[in-house]
Amino acid sequence: MSVRYSLKGDEEDEGYWNQKEKRQNFFDDADDENEIIDWTGTRIEEFTGPRVTSARGTNKNASFTKPSRPVEIANNFPKTGEKISKPSFRLTTSSETVGTKNLSKPTSSSASSLESAVKRDSKLSHTEVSKLYAEVTSLKRKLQSSERSRWDAPKVSDTIIRMVMGEPFSLEMYKSLPDKLTLLDSAIEYHDGNSITAIVLFLKKTLKNSIFISELRKRPVAINHYAVYLRSMGDEEVLASQLQTLGRKEEAAMCRYRLTLQESSPQARYQSMKKCTDLYFEGYKILHRETVLLREQCSLLNKQILIEGADSKASRERKPPFADCPKEAELYFLPLITTLYYCCKYHFNQSQSSISSPESLVKEFNMSEKQYVMTAAKACANQRKWADLETLLAPKKWIMKTKKPTVGFDRIVGILLKAKAPNDILQKYMLMMDDATKRLETAKKYKIHSVVIETLKQMRDLRGLQNYRTEVKYGSSEDIQLQTLLKNTSIKWKT
Repeated sequence: MSVRYSLKGDEEDEGYWNQKEKRQNFFDDADDENEIIDWTGTRIEEFTGPRVTSARGTNKNASFTKPSRPVEIANNFPKTGEKISKPSFRLTTSSETVGTKNLSKPTSSSASSLESAVKRDSKLSHTEVSKLYAEVTSLKRKLQSSERSRWDAPKVSDTIIRMVMGEPFSLEMYKSLPDKLTLLDSAIEYHDGNSITAIVLFLKKTLKNSIFISELRKRPVAINHYAVYLRSMGDEEVLASQLQTLGRKEEAAMCRYRLTLQESSPQARYQSMKKCTDLYFEGYKILHRETVLLREQCSLLNKQILIEGADSKASRERKPPFADCPKEAELYFLPLITTLYYCCKYHFNQSQSSISSPESLVKEFNMSEKQYVMTAAKACANQRKWADLETLLAPKKWIMKTKKPTVGFDRIVGILLKAKAPNDILQKYMLMMDDATKRLETAKKYKIHSVVIETLKQMRDLRGLQNYRTEVKYGSSEDIQLQTLLKNTSIKWKT
């Protein structure tokens, strides 16, 4: 039990100066633990800080604080001739000065006094006070337990739920490999892509590469999310390397192929594509078809490089065929069918032995005759080379109609119409269309009167001829042709 001293004036004691000296000694030894009192014993203020108690419960450091109002103290001094009483001392228990801050850490020696003080001040029962003490003790234990477990890793399930719900989380407290793998497996079970990706990146940072690759290979779902993350970051080089290490050879090969397409120089792309084919595609049965296509692409790019080199020089020197038809664009990186169109446009009549010959291109890349005829017809029609078009569409095997052409003339007529060919060319090839009904509709649509009259004659449609008289100009060649047919009695018209 802590004690303190209370000073009261007594008018029946020794002289004034002796009493003043004693009081001054008390004030010099005082500290900030005790309350401040005046000479009458009235408490001015109370200090509620901690007290230092001896083993017997007495305060060895008990002292007094100097009064803060010396003028009032001086006024209270006795005048000359008056008796000065000897100060008396009174021991008081700490229960008399219990404050709200002194209840924080009760000791065993002062428990009863605290209990009585609380009961007296707040009128609480002994049971309620005990409950308060029990609650304080429980809170202290929980605080200590929380401090001890501050750096312990939380449950894996709790962390995964926080990740799925978008709440703050930390993975750094998981140190052991089993805990890390449990994290990844739990995220996969929840089917949450963001959680899987975050944990995979955590494993990548905290595990050896060999262990990381070994464990990730056992989890294809994690590999998929990891690959999507790397692709979204635009790091194709790392993606290709990781996929190759993880055993995804097909995906790694395609990733390497995409890297080759990023080369802007034709020569650099050709070398990169050739290397990619040899290292990542060749030898894999599952990639056999892709390997063939990639080799054809390499050959096409090489051919484009050679053709473009020669044609650029000829275009600068204004040599044929670029003197009459200037070169519009470079040949690099164009598709095969566009390359064929280019060759048909500028090198249609070259021999098959020439590198820029359309026939050599068709033969090397095993193109169909239909592809060649359609592409060459477009090139000739756009160039308005009608003689070349006739040569293309009338080979020896088509003479006397012994064999039907590979491409129907209705499609040729469509090409000519887009190229705005003259009427005589349109009339010539419209009459070669096999379907009379379609030919009649096309001729009426584009007002090719001679084709309409000839088709109606072949169909022996007398009423159609009579009705069509209003469409032709009077006195024109088509009108004369129509009148001649109507007067011909040898034709057996349909009724």
